[in-house]
Amino acid sequence: MVFTSTVSGATFLLSRLLFALVIGYLALGNLLDLESSVGYAEHKGVPLAAVSVPLGSLGLIAGALAVLVGVYPAVGALAVAGFLAPITVIMHDFWAQEGEERQNEQIHFLKNVGLLGTALVFAALSSVAWPLAVGVGL
Repeated sequence: MVFTSTVSGATFLLSRLLFALVIGYLALGNLLDLESSVGYAEHKGVPLAAVSVPLGSLGLIAGALAVLVGVYPAVGALAVAGFLAPITVIMHDFWAQEGEERQNEQIHFLKNVGLLGTALVFAALSSVAWPLAVGVGL
């Protein structure tokens, strides 16, 4: 697959920007309200939540920036996917909830699955030259 037009290149850049904004916003929210984020993670059984929440959030920001600018995008996309895959199942266990909590967790679960899929698409496309990107990679 090659990006052969200006429109496809600009569209691909827009998709990277939107992905980075969503991932960055979620990760920054964790960092800005670290006490609540760590408490929720502990409640859900995340191991070493006081360490894993801030490190995971910083990793998400780094991964999102890597995809956005095209610097080691495979590493960035796989870092985001590697975070989202287990944390989605651990944190958003809607099947174990009832009522409004079940619906809320299901929405977050499905949001994360969509983001995970997007990260995997970026990883799959990392072997081709990205338009409007720095272009440093493996």
